[in-house]
Amino acid sequence: MSQATPSPRAWFARRATITVGVMVLLGLATALVFRLGSWQAKPTEAALNQPSIGANRASPLPAGLVETAIMVPEAMRVGVFTQPRTLDVPPGVSVSVFARVDRPRALTWAPWGEWLVSLPGSGEVIGVRDTDSDGVADATRAVLSNLRCPYGTVVRGDDLFVAQSTTIAQFAHMNGDARPVARGTPVSGLPDSGCGAHHFRPLAIDSDGNFFVAFGSSCNVCVEADTRRGTIWRYTPDGDGVEFARGLRNVVDLTIDPVTGQLWAATNERDNLGDDIPPEPVTPVEAGANYGWPYCYWTPSGWRPDTRVSGGNPTCRDLTRYHGEQAHSAPLGVAFLTGNAFPETVRRSAFAAFHGSWNRSVQTGFKIVRIALDASGAPTGTEDFVTGWNRGTRGPGDAWGRPVDIQEGPDGALYVTDDVAGAIYRVAWTSAS
Repeated sequence: MSQATPSPRAWFARRATITVGVMVLLGLATALVFRLGSWQAKPTEAALNQPSIGANRASPLPAGLVETAIMVPEAMRVGVFTQPRTLDVPPGVSVSVFARVDRPRALTWAPWGEWLVSLPGSGEVIGVRDTDSDGVADATRAVLSNLRCPYGTVVRGDDLFVAQSTTIAQFAHMNGDARPVARGTPVSGLPDSGCGAHHFRPLAIDSDGNFFVAFGSSCNVCVEADTRRGTIWRYTPDGDGVEFARGLRNVVDLTIDPVTGQLWAATNERDNLGDDIPPEPVTPVEAGANYGWPYCYWTPSGWRPDTRVSGGNPTCRDLTRYHGEQAHSAPLGVAFLTGNAFPETVRRSAFAAFHGSWNRSVQTGFKIVRIALDASGAPTGTEDFVTGWNRGTRGPGDAWGRPVDIQEGPDGALYVTDDVAGAIYRVAWTSAS
């Protein structure tokens, strides 16, 4: 390791120092606003206006990351992995190919020891297992088939819930010993949108058993005939639904912060307004909030009306600020660490997967970022954590892989799906020196 490369301990220590400094400043600002009587638990303006701006070489390595070879089992060295591949990660972090799966999307850990992988294009959910705990999947099975665009999956008690185009279906999961048995559809009548772009159904379930599901837009920016598009809804276990939040163009992932119980969303905002506008929401979501789409969008100088649509909210009033990432990053997944496999300085973080987008003169996304959180669970800043799937400048055409979903595994590692390389990666902390 050269003198210019930080040690793992130094890398995490430096970020711990930065995080403490940010928390102190945030605490002082919060105390002042609270005294003025208008405090709410929302991201600070500084945090919102300073999204992570990706470094996709051609340029030098992102600060603090080192280029590291991906470990690929010999049997998986096909397709894009017939040649050596590298990614840029913090010192002490490794990346390996855990499994090869064609076009994997949403990922869920099942407590009987299996990863459930949604394949919406083929109408399937498959199971992937590492039966000998060596960090490499060695068994795959068909879990469900003949579904209509399955996406979000959640295991709760004896049941597996699967969000499809128009329903949330319930199955007795049989603890992975047999094919699940259908038990009904607790939620039905969702907006029918087939299985095209913006029409996947992310799913989260809170501690009371309520379902959260999102409905992406049918367009870049338009006034939808079905007012449920561009929203998140909450359904009771009995299937009664109500709008939870609106103004979110295309929510692709929903998850619940395990510490605060706060719902989070990873969202694709609108295109064709410039390289850096508007920021992509990867954010806690407040009940009853409106985040602007389609009538308004956020800029560093405030809300602006989108003149491509008329009516609605011409003065952009009563909108809720959000934590934004670099425009056109295409965030598709967000997850939280709950275990202790990574150093303490990064455990209380959110991690987001950026698929990468086309609508920018210098391409961005194609990476994993870490979003630091304060004691209340509010985002305070973002830094690159894994980059290098796209080392060119032409956008998706240069990318040999594109991250989709991200989840923490039972071993404390982060698992990431890639629908271009056809892989599930394992991102792990391997060095403490």
